[in-house]
Amino acid sequence: MQPLSTTSNTYPDCYLQIRRGKQTLFTDVAETLTIGDLKRIIAHILKLNPEMIRLTAKGQVLDNDTKRLLEYGITAKEARPQAPYQLEFLLQLEDGTFETEEVVPYTAENNSRSDEQQQMGTPIDSK
Repeated sequence: MQPLSTTSNTYPDCYLQIRRGKQTLFTDVAETLTIGDLKRIIAHILKLNPEMIRLTAKGQVLDNDTKRLLEYGITAKEARPQAPYQLEFLLQLEDGTFETEEVVPYTAENNSRSDEQQQMGTPIDSK
């Protein structure tokens, strides 16, 4: 019997949903990933400088780039494929400050139509 490879990832993946405004990014990373590395992943996707990104989770700013996700309490136990852990990201403005946090809900009550209207093809404006 051969021993297991020591190069395999022994840390389970964290499934993340990273949001800003109407943007949503999904990724899975090791819970040992640093905040700085996560910013670099996001920056690569969005073609931005990682220093322009600020991450937050549940109102807490994840400001230490050398800390790992699990040090902020983001582990595979809380970040599952069926229920990804939600982070928010903010971009730095020209004056050096960061934009205010705004995540647009997936559905808005004022734009929703009743099931009956959708099935019948009734326009939203009609009453």
